Amino acid sequence: MTLEKFWQKFASFLWPFGKAYSLLMQTRHVAYAKGLLKSHQVPAKVISVGNLSLGGEGKTPLVIWLARFFETQGVKAAIVTRGYRGRLKGPIIVGDQGKVFYPSKDIGDEAVLLSLKTEVPVIVARDRVAGARLAIQKRGVQVVILDDGFQHLPLKRDLDLVLMSPGRDPFKEKVFPAGYLRESWPALNRAHAFIITKSKPEDQKAQKLVEKLKCFAKPIFYAPFNLKNPYKLEDLWQRGKKPIQTKQEKVIAFCGLARPEPFFKAASHFFSLAQKVAFEDHVYYDQAQIDYLLAQKEKYSATGFVTTEKDAVKLKKFVQELEPCYLLPIEAKPEEGLGDFILKHLENNGTPC
Repeated sequence: MTLEKFWQKFASFLWPFGKAYSLLMQTRHVAYAKGLLKSHQVPAKVISVGNLSLGGEGKTPLVIWLARFFETQGVKAAIVTRGYRGRLKGPIIVGDQGKVFYPSKDIGDEAVLLSLKTEVPVIVARDRVAGARLAIQKRGVQVVILDDGFQHLPLKRDLDLVLMSPGRDPFKEKVFPAGYLRESWPALNRAHAFIITKSKPEDQKAQKLVEKLKCFAKPIFYAPFNLKNPYKLEDLWQRGKKPIQTKQEKVIAFCGLARPEPFFKAASHFFSLAQKVAFEDHVYYDQAQIDYLLAQKEKYSATGFVTTEKDAVKLKKFVQELEPCYLLPIEAKPEEGLGDFILKHLENNGTPC
């Protein structure tokens, strides 16, 4: 049973726990706002990329875009991430210059992908304050990009970017564990700007979401995701990737994402999907999952597989068994105004940009 179906079935029973958790988060915010809990300043600008939901809003593509954006501006940046489901607590530099120094089981899938897809230092740190300080001390960075940082209040930030995607209404949803929200919607007042991911301005669902967000009087930007041509799994760890031209090959599509349907929809543009397999979010692949996928391939007479880059970082030892396995790269393409907004906001706050 997926989390979505679980919540739909048991929401009425979990509602009191959701209210209690929501109150706890509100109390925590007030404690930081009044100085009862300390929030630390570091000698660099801090940009948080976060969201209100438990996942699935597209933070990783946006963080990658930010890292590349600052590189084009000649600004030294680093990414600080928690290393979700990794064994290392950090703070530790896990990647730099497009290279990754640790396996996904140690640092988590997102940290590996961020290291492979950007040229900036990537730091894993459960203590994000310590992670930011390490980036500044060891790499002399001017900007710290805080991955999944909206709820991480111990580190002061200069810019809070909150990502939202159409299809879910945060004004109607409940707080975990009764729903998919990390905190109730009034927390959105802390944001400096909203970014609507996975959608274009002409999308009706996106327009409805934007209308509701206008009450916060904050800038709103679109960041649609662009599909790139697939490439082979074995090329993920290579600098020069070789995109392929598909011919609607019959494949098994699989992933471990909080919201798998957008990936399946994207994959259907390039392949004929014999079967769709959705594992738990951030699944760690072992032989049992691989055997199941191989059985599905035989059952549906498929010729191969397609998955996400985030899943692929955990499949290095299964390259031969899954051959051929294709990866579907998805890139965030924010409207031009977002970059201008970020630079102007940081300039007004004394950044070296």
